[in-house]
Amino acid sequence: MPTMPASSWASPLRVPLPEPVINDKPFDEPLELPPHLSTMIEQFANVDPAPWQEDATTSFFQPPPGLAAEQPLAGPKVAQNAPKSVVPVASDVELPPGIKIFGIDYAGSMCTRVEWRIDDLNGKLQASMGRPLVSPPFAALGLPNLRLMVFPDGRETMKNARSSERKGLYTQMIKKGPLHGSLKLKADCLQCATVMTVNLLVGQVRAGPLVYDFSEQAIHGLDDFGVDWLKQVDRGNGSLTVGIEILDVRPQP
Repeated sequence: MPTMPASSWASPLRVPLPEPVINDKPFDEPLELPPHLSTMIEQFANVDPAPWQEDATTSFFQPPPGLAAEQPLAGPKVAQNAPKSVVPVASDVELPPGIKIFGIDYAGSMCTRVEWRIDDLNGKLQASMGRPLVSPPFAALGLPNLRLMVFPDGRETMKNARSSERKGLYTQMIKKGPLHGSLKLKADCLQCATVMTVNLLVGQVRAGPLVYDFSEQAIHGLDDFGVDWLKQVDRGNGSLTVGIEILDVRPQP
């Protein structure tokens, strides 16, 4: 096999090195850099550092595909200006319209409070014609499918009235008052017999503590709060807020 002349071999790439920077001046004088280095330093000196600063809520750098960004630890979110006696309850399930669930300080202990806002109370009572208003189902403290029920005639004032008079009496009661209703809690999907200690709420009126044994029946509540419910209605939008405070839950063997 013939040998190739040495002149045909690939010669290494020769790259000229920059001239060394020699500082022959005293140490207290600034070092003079070559023009190309001075220009680069001036360009970086004029860069605004603000975009590179990490924001408190979002990071300037995005994670690569397939790698999730770091998430904050799970837990209840409490507003900075929220009262200490009210703590929102974290829930993975979106609550139905009109339902609010949060923690509240009652008699020095935290309890779970459920509020149901009944919009257009007069219109809903007029349409129901004496039948109970029933809230959307909700869950609290591990108890599923709970419902609040409002009965518009807690004192049964129209029970003895003639059928021809009942509609007129009912319309007058829900429009002009006094309106005496009953508020009850329905718990018909409990896995075991349960005794609950609760407060019942109508507007600004609280009744309780009340102890109910749901092993005996699925619906418990108070027939008469002793107040005119129309006086608890929000004059601005015609809504009424009723609710329950769950103070204690004791499953029975």
